[in-house]
Amino acid sequence: MTRPNTPDRINPDGSRTIKTKRACNGCGISLGDISDDEWTAAINGRPLPDVRRECPSCAPTAPPAACNPMKVFGGDMLCLEGECDHDGVSTESYCEEVGEEIVCATHSQFAPGFEDAYEVVTHAEPWPCTHSTPFKEAL
Repeated sequence: MTRPNTPDRINPDGSRTIKTKRACNGCGISLGDISDDEWTAAINGRPLPDVRRECPSCAPTAPPAACNPMKVFGGDMLCLEGECDHDGVSTESYCEEVGEEIVCATHSQFAPGFEDAYEVVTHAEPWPCTHSTPFKEAL
């Protein structure tokens, strides 16, 4: 996959419009524009995928992308935000109504949550992951 490489633009008012770029995990060279999925992952704290196989220098020796574990929390929105009236709520932890689990961030699927303030897991792949290739490549 060749990424677009949008140049910076100087606007009529003198301000500058930029497009966020993605660099190789191995050597650090610029590979082009960041994808919408990568942007969403970065904003929401998910690990970015390994892109060494897109790099002309690193691709020949790059290993398959590794799975990344990620801790996710589930429960009522008020419980997740610490605004519920259940027993056991403190400022350092969630109430006992909130569950947590470790999922494979590489193979799980995410969608925007309420007002894009967080993400929801639409498909959770348990950890440790049994896949050998990233989800999008496996399709």
